Amino acid sequence: MDLGEVLHARGMRLTPQRGRILEAVRALGHASAEDVAEHLAPRDGSDGVDPSTVYRALAVLEEVGLVARTQIDRRVPSFHAVEHGGHLHLVCEGCGAVAETDAGPAREMAAEVLTRDGFAVDTGHLALRGRCAACRADQEVRP
Repeated sequence: MDLGEVLHARGMRLTPQRGRILEAVRALGHASAEDVAEHLAPRDGSDGVDPSTVYRALAVLEEVGLVARTQIDRRVPSFHAVEHGGHLHLVCEGCGAVAETDAGPAREMAAEVLTRDGFAVDTGHLALRGRCAACRADQEVRP
C-alpha cells in the first residue's frame, strides 16, 4: 500500500516523518516505539525524529491500517507492518526470544470461538507465551 494514497484517502497528510517511521517499522520487523525512535536517532548528519512524533505517527499508521500493534512484551506494545502479518508470535518467558509461526491453528480456534460464543478473535495480533525448546531442555536438566 502506498502511504501517501492511504493517508490522503483519510484526509491526512504524508509527512517525511511518517514515511521514515513506517520504513523503520518495516526494517525492524517488530519494534516498540522506543526501538523506532532509536533506529531513527541522528547519525552521520541525518536528522532524528522526536520520540513524541514517533508515538503520534505510529497511532496514525495504526489507525489507517498500515501498522498493527501486538503485545509481545508485557510492558510495551510492539508494532509491525501489516504486510508482515498473518503469523503468531511465540514469546519465550525464559529467555525472551520471539519466534513466529503460522496462524492457521489460531484461525481454526477463532472460527470455533465465533461459532460457539459469537466472539470474533483477532488472530493477527496474538502473542502466545511459554517456553522455547532450549529453555525447556535447560529446565529439565536442572535438578
